[in-house]
Order: sequence, then C-alpha cells, then structure tokens
Amino acid sequence: MLVESDEARFKRMVTGQKSISDEPVIDKPSAIAVRFGMVYVAEPSAQAITVFDMQRRKLFRFGKRESDKLGRPQSVAVDNEGNVHVLDSKQQKVLIFDNLGLLLRSFSVGEGFTSPVGIAVNPDGKAIYVVDRGDLGNNDHKVVAFSAKGKELFRLGPRGEDEGKFNIPLAAAVGPDNTLYVADSANFRVQAFDPGGKFKFAFGSPGTAPGTFARPRSVAVGPDGNIHVADTGFNNVQIFDPAGRVLMPLGSLNRDPGPGNYALIAGIAVDEAGRLFVNDHYFKKIEVFEPVPEALRARLAAEKQ
Repeated sequence: MLVESDEARFKRMVTGQKSISDEPVIDKPSAIAVRFGMVYVAEPSAQAITVFDMQRRKLFRFGKRESDKLGRPQSVAVDNEGNVHVLDSKQQKVLIFDNLGLLLRSFSVGEGFTSPVGIAVNPDGKAIYVVDRGDLGNNDHKVVAFSAKGKELFRLGPRGEDEGKFNIPLAAAVGPDNTLYVADSANFRVQAFDPGGKFKFAFGSPGTAPGTFARPRSVAVGPDGNIHVADTGFNNVQIFDPAGRVLMPLGSLNRDPGPGNYALIAGIAVDEAGRLFVNDHYFKKIEVFEPVPEALRARLAAEKQ
C-alpha cells in the first residue's frame, strides 16, 4: 500500500491535486487570509478553517471542537497580531482565534443581517467590518463596523448607487493606512472609506476593458497600498494603485487548471511581503504570486499617466 508523506499531502492540499487514494482536498473554499506564513482558508461545507503553515509545511484545521464549533465559516481575516477573525454566517457571529486556532472571544453581529458574507479587520485589530450583501428583495445592503469587543461603531449603506451605498456588496479589506475598501459588486465598483466611515473615492464601472468590472467578488490590499480585486465574471485579478488606477490584470477564465487559469475565484489575499494568494473554488487550489518588481511597477504606472 502506498503511503502519502506529509510533504506530498501538503503540496496536494495547496495545489488541489488528488491524492493517491482520491481523498477529498479543500472542499469549496469561500475565502482566504494570510499572515506570517500562515494561510487560512474558510470552508463552509467542512465547517472549519483549514490552515497551511507555509514555513513548517504542515496543515491543520480548527473550529471543530464543541467549545468553538463553527456552523458556516463564510469569511476570514487576520490582523497584525496574527489573530484570526472568522465570520460564521449560520450562527451570525464573529469568532476570534489566535494563530493556532484557540478561541479568544466571540460576539453576535445582532439582528438585522440578511446574508453576512464578508469580514475585514484593521491591522491593529481594533475595528472589525462585517459585510451583509442583503438580497434582491430588500434594501439592507450594508457594511457594519464593530469594535474588537463587538460594540457597533457605525453602518454604511443601505442599497443604492450613490456614494456610500451598495448593491450586493460581497467583500471588504483594510489597507495599511486603515482605509476600508468594499467590493460593491452589482454597482461594478470598489468604494473606499476612511476609518470613521467617511466616503473617500470609488473606482470601476461595467465593461470588459482593464479597470472595469463584471462581478467584483473579493478585494485585498498589499503593504504598498495597491488594491487587488478578484472578478468572478472575468475570473481574473486586477491590480490597481492606491488611487484606484488600473496597473495590470492577472489570470483568465480557463477550464484547464494550470497556473493563472481560473473557473471560479473564491477569494484573494496579500501577505505582508506583497505576495498575492488566489483561491479557486472550482479547481480547489491556491496559487501564490510574487509582487511585481519595482521597475516594472514604475513603468506600468508611467504608461497609465
């Protein structure tokens, strides 16, 4: 009987390859977060967070114990202390774990949430944002800010096309300067807000050219302030500068699971070194990209001016 090594199992789980025994791999991932070499993948159907320790090349799961059992972990975010913030859409709760999966605290998001789908956290962990996409039959499309202890701070929304309003928001991310970015999917844009919830700017429009969107699904911000937006309509990731000017697209729709090919992007994340992690729901894989070299980045920026 063939025995799979830990090294082979780790590689298979990351890339989405089948095992020698056809053991299931990552099961329908919905979101991803990365910090300090730890990759956290939310798996609603597995009712767990799967963790890839890139340095030790190990993997484990948490959220299965009775004391911290997850119902439907829909989204995940990590602060600069390495604390893992999980949005459980079934329990309507935010659960906060340490980097090894020990539950630290939790709080209910309260009543009035139709369909919570996304979570983001400030680098210092003092503000947590929960995204509620609402549904087609109501106007309750919003983002709610909470303190680290679960006290509501403010709300953004509701449904609409004006500044500060949303139409099916699907995800949020926080930049190194605490700017909040929201993927406002059915308005075909990303909106940016200051830490107090004041509108700063927006970018994007419907279309097929670079810089436009079909269905912005996920957003992540690098240490340089560049904004990465995953689009499930194009099945690519577009990279924008901190002012929202498009720099370059990455990836495309393809039924071949090769590098840069996607069928259903579930989420993206950028680590403290600027590496981009792309999580594909259909292929059940994670791809990692090094940051664009500074010389190429400067040339791309100059061409856009």
